Amino acid sequence: MNVNIVLFDDFETMDALGPAQIFGKVPEHFYLNYLSVNGGIVNSSQGVKIWTELLIPQEVEDILVIPGGRGAKKLLCLEKKTLETLKAAAQEADICMMVGNGSSVLAQTGLLYRRRIADYPDDENWKRMFTAEIIREKDMRWLSDGKYYSTDSTMSGIDMSLGIISDLVDLEVAVCAAKAIGYEWDQEMA
Repeated sequence: MNVNIVLFDDFETMDALGPAQIFGKVPEHFYLNYLSVNGGIVNSSQGVKIWTELLIPQEVEDILVIPGGRGAKKLLCLEKKTLETLKAAAQEADICMMVGNGSSVLAQTGLLYRRRIADYPDDENWKRMFTAEIIREKDMRWLSDGKYYSTDSTMSGIDMSLGIISDLVDLEVAVCAAKAIGYEWDQEMA
C-alpha cells in the first residue's frame, strides 16, 4: 500500500515522520511517498528539509497523511489552491490520517462536516473558527470516523499508524514495527 505524506512549509516534523517511521518498518506492506502541492524541498518547523514529489490528487492511492504544525494555520488562511488540492487527494484516498491540528486543514475543505475528530490542544477560538460543525472528542488519543482518522497529538500519530497496520495487515506486524523502534505500544490506549 502507498502511504502518501503531504508536506507543507512549517509542518511539525514528528507529525509526518512518526507515521513514516512506523510504516517504513514494514516495507513489504507499505511504500512511502513524500508529496507537496508544488513539489520540491519543504521545510519543517524544526528545520528539516525534505524533497517532495508533486501532489497529483488523481494519483493518490491507499493512505494519505496530513501532519499538523504552525504551517497548518497558514494553509487555512492563505492557501486556497492547497486546500482544494488536499480535498481532492483526500477524496481519492482510502484512508485519510490527520495528526494534531492537521485535522483543521481538512476541516476547512468541508470533508469533515458533522464528523468526529480527536480534539487536540490549541487555542479554543482558533479551533471554533476552523472546526465548526465538527464533533471534537476530548480524551481520545486517536479515533476514526469512516475513512478519516485523527489524533490529539504527535505521539498519538504513532499509535494510530500502528492501529492501521494492525487492521490492514496483522496485529503481530504492528507489534513488530513498534518493537523495531523501541516503542512500547499500549494497545489498550489505542
